[in-house]
Amino acid sequence: MRPFPPSFSTPAIEAYAPRMRLHVTPATFRQLVRGIDTGLVAVSLAGAGIINGLHHLPLLTGGAWFLGAAAVVLLWHALTPSGAGSLAHRSVTGKAHARNGLRLWLIILPLLLGPIYAALGPTATANAATGLLPAAAISILWRAFISSRSQSLIKQGFISQRVVVAGGGREAEDTLVRLSQLRREGVHVLGLFDDRETARSPHVQHGVAKLGRIVDIPALLQRTPFDLIIVTLPPSAEKRISQVLSILWEIPVDIRLAPVHTGLVFRPRTYSWLGDVALLDLFDRPLRARDALLKRSFDLIGAAVLLVLLAPIMALIALALRLDSPGPVFFRQAREGYAARPFRVWKFRSLHVDKADHGAVVPVTAGDSRVTRVGAWLRKTSLDELPQLFNVLEGDMSLVGPRPHVVGARSREMEFANVVRSYSARHRVKPGMTGWAQVNGLRGPVQRPDEIRRRVALDLEYIDRWSIGFDLRILALTLPTVLRGENAV
Repeated sequence: MRPFPPSFSTPAIEAYAPRMRLHVTPATFRQLVRGIDTGLVAVSLAGAGIINGLHHLPLLTGGAWFLGAAAVVLLWHALTPSGAGSLAHRSVTGKAHARNGLRLWLIILPLLLGPIYAALGPTATANAATGLLPAAAISILWRAFISSRSQSLIKQGFISQRVVVAGGGREAEDTLVRLSQLRREGVHVLGLFDDRETARSPHVQHGVAKLGRIVDIPALLQRTPFDLIIVTLPPSAEKRISQVLSILWEIPVDIRLAPVHTGLVFRPRTYSWLGDVALLDLFDRPLRARDALLKRSFDLIGAAVLLVLLAPIMALIALALRLDSPGPVFFRQAREGYAARPFRVWKFRSLHVDKADHGAVVPVTAGDSRVTRVGAWLRKTSLDELPQLFNVLEGDMSLVGPRPHVVGARSREMEFANVVRSYSARHRVKPGMTGWAQVNGLRGPVQRPDEIRRRVALDLEYIDRWSIGFDLRILALTLPTVLRGENAV
């Protein structure tokens, strides 16, 4: 590897940490494997019920079979934990994974079929076996397939725990040595960030390049997604750890402390484990793997349904825009998204083409001459936001979340990030078509510093309180909020 250039800059980060393709962490991959395994068992049992005509049985008898099948699925799910307490790959998808499945089925099948035979006789046992035996075979084959493919998926980078090390000295060196032993388990160290420029902080350590100072870590995240920051400072350096966290806490990744040289000894459950590397939790990303998958599924289903239902209205709006004023139907603008990465938002055009404000520097006010006749109605009803359903499907936005602001958001001379110190923390989740701030009456242009402070406070409250139920509540409140037309211009 070439020596890292002496200057610390974003171009250097781009050269040494090129953009990486889609990946899943080992923990997420284990959950996917477990979910598919459980789903295959459920499908097998349902197929057996259809083949045997159990759905034609009377309600009482058929219900008993249905409840029995559901109990088997739940039992199998409970007996095959994903091992989410460990961040590394290890045996969960290795050969032991397939062997454990075989052992479990060799235990479960006699325990289930034996009592069924004793209580219900050979016919009922044959019906049960029609579902259980294929379920066991499919489950074992699935696990064997994953076991045979896991190392290949790791080498291809599809399964990868992308790690950044923040700090230097002996602690960083020892941590890098331990992490290098976990490459076969999917641990990939992208780079080292250290504020020192002395001989104690070489440009390359154990094959890992120093990509800059700790303050440069957010710039890396905007270019290359990663999952974990390991801070390699002794726990006794409380002041320095606080300084590091003040820089990093706003970005949406897990932050852990590697206490490699300390007399402090905690119980094993106190730590998060990356292989045999014990890490102390400092900050967690807002949405864990399961929650992120649930929210993304909710967004995809919801956006697809809304697009189908609203397609006639969107077509009429497009026609009205073409008849009202010359120019394109849609307006594209750069906005800040997840981790402050820029993306181009879709909107129905509401301003005259020659008066477009791509930087959104001058707020639109009531009676603004830049707004077209149709555009004024669209903005009042928020219908100009409907095309953002395409952004939801593309993965740049969610149905619910902090509203996406333009890159370097400002209102005239007031730059939002300078008004609210924690402004960038709103980028820890994807932006949304509607949000907690909007249903609380904070719509329309921002004119005063206190308005952006209130919006950011509600955005951060949403991130802390997130749940699917909370998203549904906000969606339910959105329509009456829009109909009231508060602060909309």
